[in-house]
Amino acid sequence: MSDETLSSPGDDEEMTEGPGGAPPATFEFLVHTLFTQALMALGRIPNPITKQAVTNLATARHFVGMLSMLEEKTKGNLDRDDRRLLDEAQHQLRVLVLQATGSDPGKAGRG
Repeated sequence: MSDETLSSPGDDEEMTEGPGGAPPATFEFLVHTLFTQALMALGRIPNPITKQAVTNLATARHFVGMLSMLEEKTKGNLDRDDRRLLDEAQHQLRVLVLQATGSDPGKAGRG
């Protein structure tokens, strides 16, 4: 993801931690979380607990599907920045899955 999609440091509301010191519950954080999980499932980044990169294409497809479902459920309700973030995350993951499998996960299950 590009640095442009990150929240600006001057926005006090977005910099406030959630319960227990967790990051705030934002749309951006949700998309980044699903994106990161998909990258781990694709073996592109190591699991922070095991420190190993393992490929699990079924799990990667699941997270791509989660982002696709999120897109459908929020259609018409996102601001420009959130829409761009979701589009960019899906595009990057679909390219990576296509490279890994030779098939487009965005077309599976649609019709």
